[in-house]
Amino acid sequence: MSNNVQSKLVVAGFAIFAMVFGSSNIVFPLIVGKNYANHWFIASIGWLFTAVLIHFIGDYSAILYNADNKKFMKPLGKYFTFAIMFCIMMLVGPFGGIARNVNVSYDCIKAAFPSVDVDVFRITYCIALVMLAWSPGKLVDLIGRVFTPLKFGGILGIALLALYFKDPNMPAVSVNKSASEAFLTSLNLGYQTMDMLTAFMGMGVIYGYIKNALPVEQQNNDEVLRKSSVKSFFVAGTIISIVYIGLIYLGAQYSPVLGNTPDAALLPEIARMSLGPSSAWFVAIVIAVSCLATNIALTSIFTDYLYNDIFLKKVNQKVLLLVTGAITYVMSLLGFGKLCEVLGKVLGVLYPFLIVFVIVRIIQYHCNKK
Repeated sequence: MSNNVQSKLVVAGFAIFAMVFGSSNIVFPLIVGKNYANHWFIASIGWLFTAVLIHFIGDYSAILYNADNKKFMKPLGKYFTFAIMFCIMMLVGPFGGIARNVNVSYDCIKAAFPSVDVDVFRITYCIALVMLAWSPGKLVDLIGRVFTPLKFGGILGIALLALYFKDPNMPAVSVNKSASEAFLTSLNLGYQTMDMLTAFMGMGVIYGYIKNALPVEQQNNDEVLRKSSVKSFFVAGTIISIVYIGLIYLGAQYSPVLGNTPDAALLPEIARMSLGPSSAWFVAIVIAVSCLATNIALTSIFTDYLYNDIFLKKVNQKVLLLVTGAITYVMSLLGFGKLCEVLGKVLGVLYPFLIVFVIVRIIQYHCNKK
């Protein structure tokens, strides 16, 4: 495999990281570390199981069926497949995940620039989101080559600096909770990242990019496509795991002084305590860019879904993109906490079913190949 193909597979891995790593992926690991500081390692295992392993099992299953959701969900029947996909698109799209990212971005920007008006920010953000998602043809390259280095380097850099400059006189960590509670709560909270749902929502974009990266004579070779995809998954999984563990450990180390800090403001507050008030603008930009990169991808994918599956290509795609931006603004008015509450209830029902179904479909695929 040529160096050019290898580099594109790495870019695809970067793009997967950037597409899924939004607000919940930053905030929830910090919450886990803060609440289960004494058992941060066992909590990390529970978190990585649902937020990383289950996610990439979903990605792998999607690739086995050529990232074709209708083909993948065929055993469920036409109407149930439509209902499941509609639910997934709503949850991860502007009715859930995208709107949640807007609110976390605002909370971080506000920490650096308190005078920013929330409504002005939301409207401006949604306009910028629509403009950046206007040309989806370059989506993977834009996210993989531009946004991922900013996200990965920025978040990991903040975490390492905060640990290095931690106040040596900070009170000792003392959280009176059991290891089993830490594991189970982290396991459950990992669902709410909704990362596995991107296997159904966004793997078509990644699959197409990987396929086009291969030599023409290999583009229809399922075995080569699967192995190439797994390489990209490994890159993405490694990056995501490193960042997750770093954030959980960071939350654990600063647990004694975080007190009643709002969940969405945990990272800015940690940066303020360790790096000083002047660091707030940098943290705000890193988190806003992280959420924006994820939202660009999800907005483009959701718009494609409306265009192809709901309106059957009878409505202009650019109009649907504007509609998506408008829905995002309206849903962002609910705020981060309320959105998480609603999403948590729905995902508690949907996720276990999807996990079982994904595993069954993987087994069926390999059995049929024998």
